[in-house]
Amino acid sequence: MTDSGATEQKRKLKFEGSDYYMDSLPESVKQLVAGINAADLQTKMYQDTLKLIAVGKSKLVEELKKGLEDIDPINTN
Repeated sequence: MTDSGATEQKRKLKFEGSDYYMDSLPESVKQLVAGINAADLQTKMYQDTLKLIAVGKSKLVEELKKGLEDIDPINTN
């Protein structure tokens, strides 16, 4: 029987060129890391949302162009 703890890889934090074992960090630092991870996830989610909005807007602009093809613009001269 093998010790699963011995083969289990310890989680590390790499920050500004240094590595730290997560288990050895104080709880306050672990909470900061968790907050940064949450902020990263939220940022990615909103970036994805913005991409979807941009695609939708592009489609609307295409539809507007098609809708205006047979309509004469007003002459402002």
